[in-house]
Amino acid sequence: MKNKGTFLAAFLLLAGIASSNAQDIDKNKVPAAVKSAFMKAYPKATDVDWEMKGSNYEADFDLAKVDYKATYTSAGKAISFEKDIPNSQLPALIVKNIKAKYPQGRIDDVDLINTGGKISYKVDIEGTPDVNVWYTADGKFVKELAD
Repeated sequence: MKNKGTFLAAFLLLAGIASSNAQDIDKNKVPAAVKSAFMKAYPKATDVDWEMKGSNYEADFDLAKVDYKATYTSAGKAISFEKDIPNSQLPALIVKNIKAKYPQGRIDDVDLINTGGKISYKVDIEGTPDVNVWYTADGKFVKELAD
């Protein structure tokens, strides 16, 4: 019986840690400054869902059938946005670097990330194993995380 309690406590702790990174929130709890900045930048956004990312607000939405994310401070200042792009829009140097580093991998999904005007790319690669990799706009490898 003691093991069940320990297991439950460990499970709840892990669940709390996993959910602490991002938490869905109701749009009514998003500050007016954030909603205003978002609507000004993306007036035609649809299917908007809000999350807390630390102390920031992230909108996950569609725009012209493309998936986007935009992150704002609580004061409504834009921090970053990202959008899905076709694989064909990934810079050739990054494609070349990926093929060299992951010869058995297949590019599955590409996100363009704009943080304060600085462009980077997140690329989901299916292979053995599946990974997510980040590159700068000029093709420099940034990091890799298991998918």
